[in-house]
Parts: sequence; structure tokens; C-alpha cells
Amino acid sequence: MGELIDIAESNNPTTQAAWNRAKSSAASVGIAKSDLYPTLFATVSGTTYLNPQLFGPTFVLQDWAIFDAELHLAYTLVDFGARSTEITAAKARLVVANLSFNKEHLILIRQVSQAYFSLLRARGLREAAEVSLNDAKTTETAAQERRKNGLATVPEVLEAKAATAKAAYDVQSTIGAEQVGIGDLARAITANPVKPLKVEPLDQLKIPDALDQSVEDAIHTAFKDRPDLQADQARVRAAQAEVKHAQTAYYPSLTFSGSKGWIRGFGEQYGFPGTYASTRNYAAILGLKWTVFDGFRRESSISQANAEEKVATQEVHDRQDEIVNEVWNDYANAATALEQKQAAAALLSASSESYAAALESYKDGVRNFLDVLAAEDALAQARSIDVIARTQVLQTFTDLQFGTGDLLANHPRGNHP
Repeated sequence: MGELIDIAESNNPTTQAAWNRAKSSAASVGIAKSDLYPTLFATVSGTTYLNPQLFGPTFVLQDWAIFDAELHLAYTLVDFGARSTEITAAKARLVVANLSFNKEHLILIRQVSQAYFSLLRARGLREAAEVSLNDAKTTETAAQERRKNGLATVPEVLEAKAATAKAAYDVQSTIGAEQVGIGDLARAITANPVKPLKVEPLDQLKIPDALDQSVEDAIHTAFKDRPDLQADQARVRAAQAEVKHAQTAYYPSLTFSGSKGWIRGFGEQYGFPGTYASTRNYAAILGLKWTVFDGFRRESSISQANAEEKVATQEVHDRQDEIVNEVWNDYANAATALEQKQAAAALLSASSESYAAALESYKDGVRNFLDVLAAEDALAQARSIDVIARTQVLQTFTDLQFGTGDLLANHPRGNHP
């Protein structure tokens, strides 16, 4: 299963989209940090124009051609936390994106695991049906032998043949269910179901025998490790940073801008000879900007940010309630599945002994044929129940690990985790 999870993580478009969203959030942090640095840019321009100057009752024409090259520097000296709060909010959003990426991986691992266990169940039911078919053939052979010896009736042989036909029908049904399971697993790993998938037999898997933690510990682990809850908590931190960022709009900002360059030009006044000239130029500006009134935009922005913070905080509480209910139910299902597995194993053992005894007694003429058919049918059901019970333990334990968040760290791994 670890190898199948590797394939799914490499091919699944949902996890790839979540990864790209995380990369986009990481870039937004870099964008926010860029405001901490000055802006430096170079300009080169060439201008030519004819400029009429009014002297007396006529215009005097002047022809200009100017080449200008400059470096400009702009930097915010003081903004009372506007940039730092925006960076804090961007970092929190990056944490949200990273945790959302982890959540998508957690969901994907669960989907692959459940599809894998469903396929194991279908395959186990098919194998159980094949064994039951062999039992039905054995019973039919016994009835035919007794018929040859004059100890069984024709209806008994016909009933044995009908039971064999029903067992063969059940085998074909389980084969179809197994093929559907293969398709579901292929879809979960984004693969082609036509290509054969090799999975471990159910008998070779280690099936848990007991829960290794209390339900209180499971809930505590979920509060600590669930990526969706951690993402909600990061959204609260981002919302708190946005509130502080909105409040900084009430404060002024102090900026500096300057330029230094070189200019060369040609000028000619009509009626006089033209001339070239060049010089260096510079400019330095220290600006203080304070918004006095903006149509209550700042008040509305703060109200909006406060409301979003309350929404994010409430979503954390809702998520915690959801997790408590989910882990509680998963824990109860896992505990029930363990008890059912033990009962199913006992049922299978008893049914096997009952069928063997009924068949031998029938061969010895002590039991009637209906007793054998009943024991055979009970054994077939017990085999199916045992397969379902074992896979149910695997599925419920996976659900519990998903609910606590442990599945993200403790899932089976392939060659390239």
C-alpha cells in the first residue's frame, strides 16, 4: 500500500494544486517583505519639442532636444507597523497553505487506504466463495456416492447440485466486485485499471488486536496534529494581523525619495545659433503623509477585519467540536470492529467444525442431508463475515488515524515516500 500511496502522491492533481497554492503563498510573503527595502530604478529619456515663448506682440520659437539619464531611489522610513503586520499576515497565510497541502495529503492517503482495504475485502470474499464452492462440490460428491450405494435419494443429489450452482454463482458475483474494487483503487492512485495491480493478501497483513490509546488521548492528539484545525488556527493569526494592519492606516508615513542623473541637451532660438550643454542634476524629497479623512474607509476596514477575526475564531471552535465528535465515533467504531473480529473468528472456527462433523455424520448415515446443507451455508456465511470483520478493523483504524491526524505521519511508505 505504501507504494500505491507514493504513486497517488506523485500523480494526484488535487495535491499538486495544493502544492502550487502553497508556493503562491510563499511568493506572497516575499512580495510583502519587498516593501521593507528601497526601490531603485533607472530612467533614460530623450525629448525634443518646439517651445514658443511670448515676448511682446509675437512668439519667439525655441527648439529643444534633451537626453536625460537618472537613478531614482524611494524608501519608506517610518510607517508605524504597516509593513510588518502585512508580513505577519502573509506568513500566517503561508502556514495555512502549507497545512492545507498536508490536509490534502491526509485525505489522499485515506482514500488510497480505504480503496486498498475495499479491494482486499472483495478479494477475500472471492477467495472465501471459491473455498465454499469446493465445499459444495465435496458435499455433492458425498451425495452422489451415497446415491450410488442406495443410501441417498434423487432429491438429495439435486439439492446438492443446486447448492453447487449457487456457490458458483456467488463466485462470479465476487469476481465482479473484485474488478470494481480494482477500478476504484486505480482511480484513487490516478492510474489505469487495465494494468494489473499486485496487492498483499489479507492473510499477510498485520491486523491490530487492541487500541493503544484512550479516546481522551485520541482527541488530544487530534487537537495537536490535525492539519485542518492547525490551518484554522493560522487563519485566526492572519486575521489578527490584518486587524493590526488596518489600524496602522490611522498613522502617518514618512518617506524619502531622491534622484541623481546627467542631462545633455541642444537648444536653438530661431534667429540665433544653436548650442549644446550638459550638467549633473539631483533631487531629494522628504515627505510626511497623514490621511486626515478618507470617507470612513479606515473605520470600515477595521470593522471588516474584526468581523473576519471573529469568524475565524468561531471556525476554530466549530472545528474542535467536529473533531471531538468524529474521533469519538471513529474510536467507537474501531472498538466495535475489534470485538466483531474476535466473534467472527470464533464463528468461523465453530462453523468449520460443525460443517466437518455434519458431513462426516451424513456419510455415516447419522445426519440427514438438510443438516449438511445448513452447515455448509453457515460456514460460507462465516467465511464472509470473517473477511468483512478483518477488513473492517483495518478500515476503522484508518478512519481513527485520519481523525487524529496520525495517518499523515504513520501511513505505510513505499520506496519513494
